[in-house]
Amino acid sequence: MVVITVAGKLSDAHFQQCKKAAEFIATQIRGIKLDVRSLLPIDYDLSLPELMLPFYPSIRKHSGAVLCHAGPGRYIGGRDEFMAWCEDKFGYTDRTHPIFYERLAKTHMREYVAKSGREYVTMEVSIGGEVEGKLLIELFTDHAPKTCANFKELVKGGHDEIPDGEGYKGCLIHQVHVGGWFQTGDVVNKDGTGPQCCIYGESFGDECFRVKHDRPGILAMACARRNKNGCQFYVTQCVLDSLDGKRVGFGRVIDGMRLMKMIDRVETDAFQRPRQPIKIESCAMWTPTPEEEEAKENDEP
Repeated sequence: MVVITVAGKLSDAHFQQCKKAAEFIATQIRGIKLDVRSLLPIDYDLSLPELMLPFYPSIRKHSGAVLCHAGPGRYIGGRDEFMAWCEDKFGYTDRTHPIFYERLAKTHMREYVAKSGREYVTMEVSIGGEVEGKLLIELFTDHAPKTCANFKELVKGGHDEIPDGEGYKGCLIHQVHVGGWFQTGDVVNKDGTGPQCCIYGESFGDECFRVKHDRPGILAMACARRNKNGCQFYVTQCVLDSLDGKRVGFGRVIDGMRLMKMIDRVETDAFQRPRQPIKIESCAMWTPTPEEEEAKENDEP
């Protein structure tokens, strides 16, 4: 019995291509068992060390959005290596147009979003004046609806209680605790020196403590004391269970691990302030592109 493992980011076309290849081979060849792990981007990134354990110490690093192997000690690699392995071992050749897998990846992401029933935000971040990527954030609207409502309005800007009408756009990530968390969200002065504010007035109370600080990427409200939540928030870079029951978690980053690591590597001063500006260049509510719009885009010259 050969166990083929295909693990990857569900929103990535290369993962979807490898998954389809493995599924086809399993239906045609006896003695093949599949272990398919369709993961959110950040969950895949965080799972890589565990997925690679059977191959240590010979293979210590893997890059790419998909990882394939054929049992402990039988590391294959990423998309290119796996497709070549499928052709060499089983005569499998994929002549499907890449657009098919791109649409399939978007469909799987859209299905995840629909099933979750939650809302999503993108934040484009620059470091030293250069845009380095986006954070895709899942809001736990089912756990902390009031906190999420405040966050969404600050993402959109234009609320009466927001001084400049831009909300989080232009805010600096003004504190980076290396290996711990980074903080932003000062919508008044943009640099962390401004007072708290929110759509409910000056501040609002702690809504719940259901969300645990049990992984990198958790979003939680930053405040000086209990029941004084406003606009500032932080994102964890590690497990911070000492904050469970003290700060209100309300979401998580589901894509953007590379950007989070870049932020964590920025040099800081004695007060954990970055020595070069890290800024939220833009932010918006996000939904996956409907298939009809994708088709129109692909038809355009």
